[in-house]
Amino acid sequence: MHMPSHNVAIQHVVYEAMRKEKRTGESFTDVVARLLAERGSLEEVRGAWGRGPPTVDLRELGRLRASARRRAA
Repeated sequence: MHMPSHNVAIQHVVYEAMRKEKRTGESFTDVVARLLAERGSLEEVRGAWGRGPPTVDLRELGRLRASARRRAA
């Protein structure tokens, strides 16, 4: 059975994180499906956030993006 597919654009740093999660014989679709299954549903984890989603350290995010750009150049 042929399953429809979609192209998704992701940042290089996210691609590298997914690549590191990839196990032998897994496709990227398999990686995403496995990680989503391990995480559980958003309904199950919403209470863990307290008043809202975890905060992002924007300085660290900037450093990661700059590092990814330097590696790509």
